[in-house]
Amino acid sequence: MSSRRQVLLASAGLLGYAWPALAATSANLLQLRVEYTATSLISTDERTAPGRLWRTRSALRHEGKRHGRALTVIARLDRNLGWLVMAEPRFAIETDLSALDLPLDVLNGGGMRQIREARERVNGLDTVRIRVERNTGSGSRFSGHVWATDQGIVARLAGEGESRGQRGRTLMNFRDVQIGPLDPGLFEAPRGIQIVRVDGGDLATLLEGMEAAGRIGLRR
Repeated sequence: MSSRRQVLLASAGLLGYAWPALAATSANLLQLRVEYTATSLISTDERTAPGRLWRTRSALRHEGKRHGRALTVIARLDRNLGWLVMAEPRFAIETDLSALDLPLDVLNGGGMRQIREARERVNGLDTVRIRVERNTGSGSRFSGHVWATDQGIVARLAGEGESRGQRGRTLMNFRDVQIGPLDPGLFEAPRGIQIVRVDGGDLATLLEGMEAAGRIGLRR
């Protein structure tokens, strides 16, 4: 799987399925009720990467690395807006959430089936294991499990999905959870750097070009 697809699929998993989603039943098992931070370990088909997560009911921020380079993802569900902040070169890409292959119907509160299975202790948290399934007419789907606390904190996510003809497996573990109010500035566009606005359809092409340029730079 290409680096571009890893960015998009990992973003979809992190931003989409860790968000509140309206269950097929009347109960929303994943509704977030607190603000918190956590360390993360995200595995896709080809690699595993550590990082850190900040999350509220309407926004999240994740800091990690791709090919040894720092990458920050900021998403505002309440504004349908996101930023990919690159460390080298230092600039930010601004786009709408659909450009990150996010399941907007789930993010907006519909389209995911949730089945409560069992209580389990995962990554130091008392959680409920929830079977989740999502299948849309556009060809986007996801099936797997989420382990979440009664407050909606996600301890683990595991499953596989397909979006825009690409398939992938994702495993996410979250540890060292700290609950408490977060600085709203964490979820805004960074100041003092260039921000490039990219339409949804152009983001994949831009990431492919940056990936190719990075490979050339590494060979020199």
